[in-house]
Amino acid sequence: MANRCLGFALALLPALCAAAPSDFFEQRIRPLFVKRCQGCHPIAKLSSAAVVAGNPEASVLYQAVARTHATLQMPPTGKLPDAEIADLAQWIREGAVVPAAPPPGKPSTWAFQPLPPAAPVDIDAQLAKLRNEAKLTPNPRAEKRTLLRRVTYDLTGLPPTPAELAAFEADRSPQAFAKVVDRLLASPHYGERWARHWLDLARYADGQLGASSDTPYANAHRYRDWVINALNADRPYNEFARAQIAADAHPGNPADLAALGFQALGHGANDQLDVTTRTFLGLTVACAQCHDHKYDPIPTKDYYSLLGVFKSSKSHEYPLADEAIVKAYQDHKKRIDDAKFALDRFVQLQAADLAELLARQTAQYMTAKTADGLDPEIFARWQAYLKNPAKDHPFLENTTPEKFQALVNRVFADRRGMEERNFVKLGGTKGLRDESTRQWTNLESLPILEYYLWRDLASDPYKKDFFSFGGGIYYFGEKEIDRWLSPLWKAEHDRLRSELKELQDTLPAQYPFLHSLKDADKPANAKVAIRGDEQNLGEEVPRRFLSALCENEPRPFTQGSGRAELADAILSHPLAARVIVNRVWQGHFGAGIVASPSNFGQLGERPTHPALLDALAAGFVADGWSLKRLHRRILLSEAYAMSSSYSAANAQIDPENKLLWRANLKPRLDAESLRDSLLAVSGQLDGSAGGPAQPLTDDFRRRAVYGYVGRTKPDPSLALFDFPNPNNPAEKRTTTLGPLQRLYFLNNSFVTRQAAALTQRLSGDDRAKIQQLHEILYLRAPRAEEVTMGLQFLQQSGGAWPQYAQVLLTATEFTAVN
Repeated sequence: MANRCLGFALALLPALCAAAPSDFFEQRIRPLFVKRCQGCHPIAKLSSAAVVAGNPEASVLYQAVARTHATLQMPPTGKLPDAEIADLAQWIREGAVVPAAPPPGKPSTWAFQPLPPAAPVDIDAQLAKLRNEAKLTPNPRAEKRTLLRRVTYDLTGLPPTPAELAAFEADRSPQAFAKVVDRLLASPHYGERWARHWLDLARYADGQLGASSDTPYANAHRYRDWVINALNADRPYNEFARAQIAADAHPGNPADLAALGFQALGHGANDQLDVTTRTFLGLTVACAQCHDHKYDPIPTKDYYSLLGVFKSSKSHEYPLADEAIVKAYQDHKKRIDDAKFALDRFVQLQAADLAELLARQTAQYMTAKTADGLDPEIFARWQAYLKNPAKDHPFLENTTPEKFQALVNRVFADRRGMEERNFVKLGGTKGLRDESTRQWTNLESLPILEYYLWRDLASDPYKKDFFSFGGGIYYFGEKEIDRWLSPLWKAEHDRLRSELKELQDTLPAQYPFLHSLKDADKPANAKVAIRGDEQNLGEEVPRRFLSALCENEPRPFTQGSGRAELADAILSHPLAARVIVNRVWQGHFGAGIVASPSNFGQLGERPTHPALLDALAAGFVADGWSLKRLHRRILLSEAYAMSSSYSAANAQIDPENKLLWRANLKPRLDAESLRDSLLAVSGQLDGSAGGPAQPLTDDFRRRAVYGYVGRTKPDPSLALFDFPNPNNPAEKRTTTLGPLQRLYFLNNSFVTRQAAALTQRLSGDDRAKIQQLHEILYLRAPRAEEVTMGLQFLQQSGGAWPQYAQVLLTATEFTAVN
């Protein structure tokens, strides 16, 4: 029955193909099905009976692998790693999309063609050509206030000031807007703004994904700061990109080793390959991991050619301190780690033995009316547990103390046997200590209901998502277990604690270092993993570039890992220039000339203005790969300066505004710009740059780009406003609008603090203050009715200025552009 159910579930795949194609399926889900399921279940079609798009918990397929289904548990050989279960849940939650087959015919390779010769680029003339053919009338130029707000946010992520608007309006020269653009490009805030765009692609975070919390990267900020500084300095993009692929191959500039955080802050060779090719080439090469790419001319051999490059590289901490300081710290830190593990392991083993012994008294605790002869603390815990009707298991229903005792004895015996087998699977103590080994080893677990029973009796406390568990009835941890220990064991516990404390108290400050990469001692080619299964290897393939991007047979890489040669190959191909030019265009217009900025392949969107993209890319290269010159060229076009006014006639012809007859609407600022803007208008923004990341608390007043980015537990306020998942490269931000966001502005303590600080900037009588508020927030004078309403509110509320300011901060005129 179980096999038939899962076969039915896997037989459902294409029924959900109506949604837009998803690279996530090709990278994560198809390989999972091939590796874990296809041996018994052919993958054909999926039906909504087993996969409920958007709801993993209601999907039979997810229930089976998560082992929450009453009867169905797959695969039968053991539970999948948590990371694979999480991938499956994410896929279903995001719609269970399976890419539809591309249209018949030869795969499109328009993006692989050479660039035209560089020539002067007239953006407006090229856009006008298609608009004229479609009989579209472009919008007029936006007013100066709108234009200044638009370009200031685009280039710096901060609001303009009334003084900046006054200067812009007073300048009647034809170069007035060009002066604004040049001023903003020269601002250090430009690098902070555009670095955040790049960090989205680089899946930047300040910690490594863990089972329940991040493993901190104390020096991740050095990569973030390198990106900001490189952009502010207008480092040529080819140098900027090359440093992030192979800075270690160019020892002339040691500071560029920080750029290799692009690689080192990821999840290993497969992730590095995917992010590198997707970011710099706009190709989904990772979809060829299990089979030849379904839609693009990328064979599986090419995937493993590149994988050999990254597997021949290894993470390396490049110290920024003397060797003696480094060694002293590392030796001391290892002693602390060893001491902490010894203490934790001692407590864990004693707690497990104690819980198992106490569990044999379960029937007595269940039936006792008083604590006579029993432990009072455990008795109180049992009384509270029995009174609570909310339980995740049914074993206390329709049973007797004797039957329940027998069940508890069996579950604890099964748990002990399972732990012993898992210890062997992990490779003993060494694997037990390694986060990565624990995360990726296919460990055994109790059946879900029996696990809940064991958890309620013996588990240590934990928090996961929105669930907080306070600890099992028989659990006694580090702070409580001493009273159960014999004198000899208590003395050992005291010794372990004392040793750890002494080591921690004498630990010197950690030396600074760069998260970097270097070639392996013995670079080697990779073998093709048949169907993506690393246990089933095929032929060895040489390290080399993608065959589809080479005129002839690609030459093998021979210099170390091959990363330097890979960087040169990427940056000598026209795709590299096309992709970054399209990303910059997207940053200013809201959508790229190619609407799928990280997929220029067959499943990607076709360019709306291919000749313009090519002309801009050719000019970009001819300009020395200067991003600031590219910004300037785009921003000084009439297309960028258009108003966003609606035209029913134009909308009927081009409802998606693909031909750019108006400025695209931007319904809300992104998460960082919202937070930074609140600080800016309140006068509380700390403009200091660089340095270690800090949590985004109410007291943190620096720009959000310097806040802590967590992989395991993202900041809730950023997540509320669609901050991307840092575990995957984000090619563009989603923008949602909902009631929780409005409630944030009404109730969040950070907002109320900024509203109060904003009012401290005001002076004069109430009418003058209302005038100043509107000028600071909206760059305009208040209308007569706004003054009247403001005065009425202040009179009725007894001068509640912070609340009045908070209302103005929630207005769309402040929280949106265009």
